[in-house]
Amino acid sequence: MEMEVPTSASMGAMGSLLRKLHVLLTPEYQQLIEPVKDGIELLLQDLEAVKAAMVDLSEMETPTMMARHWMNEVRDLSYDIEDYIDNTMDSCSNSGADLESFDCGRIGEFGASIKEARQRHEIYELGRCTSRFTCPQIPAPNWKGINLVGMGKSKVELTNKLTDGSLPQLKVVSILGCAGVGKTALAKQVFCELRGRFECRAFVQVSRMPDTKRLLRSMLSQFRRHNRLPADRCTVQDLIDNIRDHIQDKRYFIVIDDLWETTSWDIINSAFPKGQDCSRILMTTTIEDVALECCDYQSDDICKMKPLSRDDSLNLFLNSAFGSEQNCSERLREVSTEIVRNCGGLPLGIINIARLLASEVDNLELWHHVQKHLSSSMATNHTSEDKLRNIVRLCYRCLPCRLKTCLQYLTMYPEGCIIWKADLVKQWTAEDFIRETEREDANAVADSYFDELVSRGMMQPNNRTYSDMVLSCTVHHMVFDVVKDMSVEENFTTALDYSQPITRLNFKVRRLSLHVSNTKYATKPVHISLSQARSLNFYGLAECLPSTLQFKQLRVLILEFWDDQEEFDLRGIFRLLQLRYVQVTTDMIVKLPATVQSLQYLETLQLNARVANVPSDIVHLPKLLHLRLRDVANLPDNIGCMASLCTLESLDLSNNSEQNVWGLGEMTNLQELYLNCSTELSGRLKRNLTALASSLGKLRKLRTLILAPSSGTSMYMDCSSIVSSPPLCLQRLELLPTICIFSRLPKWIGQLKRLRILKIVVRELLCSDVHSLTMLQELTVLSLDVQQSTEETIVFNDKAFPVLKYFKFRCGVLRLAFQAEAMPNLRKLKIEFNVHRGEQYGDILTGIEHLLNLQEIIGQIGAAAGAEESDKRAAEFALSDATKKHSRISRFNIRWINCVEEDVRVSKISDLQGISSSSDEEKQKANEPSGTDITIEDESPFSHEPNYDVPRAYKAEIESEEVPHAELADASRTSDSIDNRRRQRRSIEPSFSRDRLSQPRKHSVASAVPKFGEWDSPLRPADNYTSIFNRAREEKRSQVEKPSVFDKDDLLVRRTRNRNDGHASTKCSCFGWCK
Repeated sequence: MEMEVPTSASMGAMGSLLRKLHVLLTPEYQQLIEPVKDGIELLLQDLEAVKAAMVDLSEMETPTMMARHWMNEVRDLSYDIEDYIDNTMDSCSNSGADLESFDCGRIGEFGASIKEARQRHEIYELGRCTSRFTCPQIPAPNWKGINLVGMGKSKVELTNKLTDGSLPQLKVVSILGCAGVGKTALAKQVFCELRGRFECRAFVQVSRMPDTKRLLRSMLSQFRRHNRLPADRCTVQDLIDNIRDHIQDKRYFIVIDDLWETTSWDIINSAFPKGQDCSRILMTTTIEDVALECCDYQSDDICKMKPLSRDDSLNLFLNSAFGSEQNCSERLREVSTEIVRNCGGLPLGIINIARLLASEVDNLELWHHVQKHLSSSMATNHTSEDKLRNIVRLCYRCLPCRLKTCLQYLTMYPEGCIIWKADLVKQWTAEDFIRETEREDANAVADSYFDELVSRGMMQPNNRTYSDMVLSCTVHHMVFDVVKDMSVEENFTTALDYSQPITRLNFKVRRLSLHVSNTKYATKPVHISLSQARSLNFYGLAECLPSTLQFKQLRVLILEFWDDQEEFDLRGIFRLLQLRYVQVTTDMIVKLPATVQSLQYLETLQLNARVANVPSDIVHLPKLLHLRLRDVANLPDNIGCMASLCTLESLDLSNNSEQNVWGLGEMTNLQELYLNCSTELSGRLKRNLTALASSLGKLRKLRTLILAPSSGTSMYMDCSSIVSSPPLCLQRLELLPTICIFSRLPKWIGQLKRLRILKIVVRELLCSDVHSLTMLQELTVLSLDVQQSTEETIVFNDKAFPVLKYFKFRCGVLRLAFQAEAMPNLRKLKIEFNVHRGEQYGDILTGIEHLLNLQEIIGQIGAAAGAEESDKRAAEFALSDATKKHSRISRFNIRWINCVEEDVRVSKISDLQGISSSSDEEKQKANEPSGTDITIEDESPFSHEPNYDVPRAYKAEIESEEVPHAELADASRTSDSIDNRRRQRRSIEPSFSRDRLSQPRKHSVASAVPKFGEWDSPLRPADNYTSIFNRAREEKRSQVEKPSVFDKDDLLVRRTRNRNDGHASTKCSCFGWCK
C-alpha cells in the first residue's frame, strides 16, 4: 500500500485521508473506543479497494459518463470524511478532551457510503468500460527555450510598420492571426528589439474577460519603476489620468497582447496622448474587426500571420524534439512528418507535441499512437482552433496525475494574469498536492513540478533570472480553457465573477475564486455553500468579500481588495483552524487577531499591507515557514522561538528590540533574511547591529541576505564588523547604500563559492580585491559601488566570471579593462561615473571587444564640480567610440544623472551614538542640479521600493531582464549607438532629404527642443543638424525652457530642465522619427 499519495484533482482527498486513518490506528491513539476502531478498520478496507478503482479509472483515456459520475461521488465522500476527521481532531486538541469525541455512528455512516460505492463499481463493471492508455510519466527535459522558425518575414514586416517615420503622430499596428500561430512570441521579439528607442515601454496581456483596472495598473507599474502606484481604491479614470500625465510629451511603445473586443480598447486608448513623438502601440488579436478598429481601419497597419509552412513546421518539430534535425533517426522522421501534417502549422501545438514525445524517442508505439490520434481527429476538427484544442487535450491527458492537479489549480487565477512561482508552489504545498521524497523536501518537489509544466509547454515562462530560472508564468487561453473544463468536470475549482449572474450551485464548492471585474454591479453571491471550501482567492471591493467565518475548512486564503475605508478587520481568521497559507494585498490597514496560536498548521503569512498589529504569539506557531511583512511592521519579542522559519521579511533594525536581533541566531532554519533601517541612527540601532554581527554567524542555512534602507533613510555605516563571517552557503548577498559600506572588499567574499547575486558598496577597490571576486565561479549578477575614485585601472583577467550575465560598476572615475576571454557570457554592462574637468577618457573601457556576448551597455554619467560641457561631450564620445569596437552590441544608452557620490562620510558602529541622518537642508543640497542644464531624471541605482506588481524577492532577479514584464521602464530618455543610428537612418529616414526639411511648418511650444522640420529659416549649404537645431532652439528658448543641444557623428542628445522643482528630464534623438 502506498501511503504518500497527495490530494489530487482525480482522487480528491483519498491519499491524505488514508494516511490520517492509518495514524488513528497507531498506539498513540489507543484511547479510541473499540467500536470506533472497528469502524475505522472497516472503512480503511473499503477505501483501499475504492482507491485502487479510482486509480484505474483516472488512467483511462475516455471514461464513460457513469464512471465519471461515480468518481465525483467518491471524491466528495473523501473530502467530507477528511473534513470530519480534521474537525474532530482539532476539537479534541483545543478543548483538551480525549478521543471520545469521535462519533461511532458517523464513522459507520461513512463506512456504509464507501461500501455502497464499492459495490456499485463491481456491479456495473465500471473498470471495464473503455480502453486504457497512459503516456509516460517521467519528467520532460528542462527546455530553456526554442527559437521559433518561419517568422523572419513577419518580423521584418512588423518592424518596418513600427519604425516607419513618415508620420510623427501616434500609430497603432496590429498582429492578426489565429490562436497558437505565434502572435505573442513575435510581439515579444519585436518589443525586446525596439524598446530601447522609447522612453516609456510596457507589455500587458489582456484576456477575454479583461479586468481594465488591473490591466491599467500593470501598465503604470512598468512606466513608474521606482515609484509606488496610486492607492488600490483609485478608479479607472484615476489610473488613466496617471498614465497620461506620466507619458505626456514622451515617446512610448506599448504592446497590448491578446485583445478580444473593442470596449476595452476604447478605455485603454483614452490613456494614450496623441502627440507628435512617433509613439507606437502594438496589439495582437484573433479577431479582424478588432484589429481594423484599433488601427482606425488602416489595413496597411495590420500584420497578418499565417500558419507555418510544411517545411518550417517540420523544422520546428525536429528542433524541439531532438535539438536538431540531424539527431532524428530515419524511423522517426516519417512518423514525425505525419504528426506535423496534422498540427496545422501552429507553433504552439507543434512545440507541445514535440515536448511530449521528446523524452520517448525509443518508444515507437507512443509516437504512432499520437500520430493516429491526431489523424483521426482531422475528420471532425476543421478549423485551426479545433486542431489546437485537440492537441492541447492530448497533451493534458498525457500528463501525470500530479501535474494535472497542479495545472488545474491555476484556474484559481484570472485568465491571462502573471503567476509568480514562489507564491504558487507554496499554495500547492498548503493544499497538500505535494509530497516530499527521500532526496527532496516538499518545496523542492513543488519547484520541479512547476519547471516540468513549463518544459512541457503547458505554462509559458514570463520572467527569467540570469541563471535561466523561470520566476513567473502565464497560461495560454486555449490551455486555460481545456484545463478549466477538466477542473469543472471534477469539481476541483469554481471561478465566479460578481458582475455576472450567479445561479444556485448544486454541488459543494471545494476551491472558490471570486473576482469583481465591475464594481458598479458587484453583489455578494447567495445560495452558495462555502463551508466546504478549502481555498479562497478574492480580488475586488472589500465590501463584496464574504465573511471568512463561513469558510470552516479553509486552507489557502488569498485576498486582494480595496475600499474607501481606512481599515479592514481580519481578526476572525484565528477561527480558521485548518489555515495554512495567507496572502493579503491592500492599501488599507489590516487588523489581525491579538492571538493566532490556534492556527497550528499555518505555513505562510504574507501581508503586502500596513498592519495595525502583529499577533503577540505568532512566534509560537510551530509550522510557520514564511513570514513576509511590510518594512514598518514590528515583530513581537522572542522571534528566536520560530525555529522552523525559512523566510523572514522584513526585520527593521531601527525599531525592533535587541532581543529579537539576538534571536535571529536561534532561527537556524532561516534561508532568506531581509533587513532594513527605517529611522534615524540611535543607540538602539548601535546595539542591534552589534547583535546582528553575532547572529549572522550562526545562520548556516542562510541563502539570501539583504540589508537595505527604507524610503528616505540616508546614512553610511562601516559594515566590516557587522558581516564578518557570513554563511558559506549564501547565494544572494545585497548590502546596499545608503546603509552599508566596506572600507575594502572583504576577504571572506572569495569563500562564498555558491554566490549568484552580489551587490556591495566599498570605499576603495584595488586590483587585488577583484582577484578574490574571480573565485566566485557561479556569480551571474554583480554590482560594485566604489565610493573613492580609483587611481589604477581595474583589470578583469581571462576566464574571470565565467557565467556572469549582468555587471554594474559605479565609481566617480571609470577605468575598466577586460582581457581576452574575461566575462565570456556577459550580456549587459551598466556603468555610472562622473566627468571631471580636463580629464581624458581614452582608457574608459579598454578591451570591451573581448566581451564576446555583450548585447547592451547603459552609461549613466554625472558631472563633478567644475566639469564643463566639453568634458561631457568628450566622455560621451569616448564611450561611444569604445562601443564601436564591439560588433554585437544591439543597445547602447546614455543617461545623465546627478553627480555620483565620491568620498562619502562613513560611520563606524563605535561612533554611532549621537549621529543623526542627513538633515533636510543637506538632502536638498544633495538633490540640487550639478550646476549645468544637463540634468535628467535619475534612475536610482539601488532603489528597493517594491513595485506593486512585482514581489520584492524578485526585484534583483528581474530588474535587468530582457523579456516583457521583466523590463520595468523608467522615465529617462535613451540614445542608441552610433552604428545602430546610422543603420536606422538608412532604413527609416529615406525621405528626410534637405529639400524636404527646407519646407518648414510652425513648431509647437510644448517643448524647448525643436523637432525635425520645426524651423522657419531655409537651409544653408554648410548646415548640419547641429546648426539647424541651434538656430531653431534660439527661437524656442524664449518661449519655454532653456535647452542644450549638440550633435556629433550622428550622436544627438537633447536635454531640458524643469525649473519649477529641479526635477530633470531629457529628450532623446528620434533619428528622423519626429520629422
